[in-house]
Amino acid sequence: MISRRPRRLVLLTAALAAVTLAVTTACGSGGSSASTSAGKRRSATVLLDWEPNPDHLALYSAQDGGDYAAAGLNVTLRSPSDPSDPLKLVSTGTVDLGISYEPEVIIAGTEKLDVVAVAAIVPTALNSIMAVGSAGITKPADLAGATVGTAGLRTDQAFLDAIAKANHFDSSAIHQVDVGADLLPAMISKKVQATLGGYRNVEGVTLTSRGLAPKIIPVTEAGVPQYDELVVVARRSRLASDPAYATLVRDFLRATAAGNARALADPAKATEALSGAADGYDPKLLPTMVQATVPLLRNPAGFGRMDVGAWTSFITWMHDENLIRTSVPAADVVTNTYLPKP
Repeated sequence: MISRRPRRLVLLTAALAAVTLAVTTACGSGGSSASTSAGKRRSATVLLDWEPNPDHLALYSAQDGGDYAAAGLNVTLRSPSDPSDPLKLVSTGTVDLGISYEPEVIIAGTEKLDVVAVAAIVPTALNSIMAVGSAGITKPADLAGATVGTAGLRTDQAFLDAIAKANHFDSSAIHQVDVGADLLPAMISKKVQATLGGYRNVEGVTLTSRGLAPKIIPVTEAGVPQYDELVVVARRSRLASDPAYATLVRDFLRATAAGNARALADPAKATEALSGAADGYDPKLLPTMVQATVPLLRNPAGFGRMDVGAWTSFITWMHDENLIRTSVPAADVVTNTYLPKP
């Protein structure tokens, strides 16, 4: 398959329902998932933002390298049926932790969802405008009058509005089509002239390998400020009320930091750790994708650390651009409290 977000993802709804039942049974109504029996590992279900892919290297390296087990955790990494599911299911206490995106977490905060970002596993924006070379899209302004495929995130329209404003054209001139998982097929088949939502380290690698001379324009070069792409989210109220849950989150992040260090030190081993789970990707391309991803995982401030001031600025930008109707204090949606010390 050629998409970072494979079609078979939509078939996972039933599986997720089963996971939901299991976790609800284990945790009760908001209780801790930590085992109370001595010598037993504590269970933690983590709902990914999408199918396993190179952006999840730290998680799968920690799993493969035994870091979660060493921390006394039995971690289950699950794919969602929709990228909005992690925020919803963490907020309701259905799953322990989730993977999402800074802009989506901010929107969730304005909607009073009970979530907070506790770590950035990809501390730089990856979202890009992408087109095959023959489409003639060479700059953001070329999106005026073009058909643009998007993945269905709530921020898609907001980002397109911001990009249009920054490049001096009306966003109504963009013909937006929700192609869901089929970002790459939509481009290659010329169903759309460009997409928003592809990542240079994944879709960009695939298009290049096919000789399609892709034009890749990061959204941060088209009118969107820098932000943390992938973040770990936890249930905010439960962190405050459940010491066992707070300890589980700290242990999970400490082990994930170890997995991140493994990926940085040995990308080939990290590729092996991911390959069994990332079965929607060409195994010949996966090493190239991993090599393109590893540098993006480096965080000068220390694993997972997020700049609260930068989040405040991004929230202000989103509000000023009418991407959110109400503001939210950064302290309500982001915290570094549960991260290991640098």
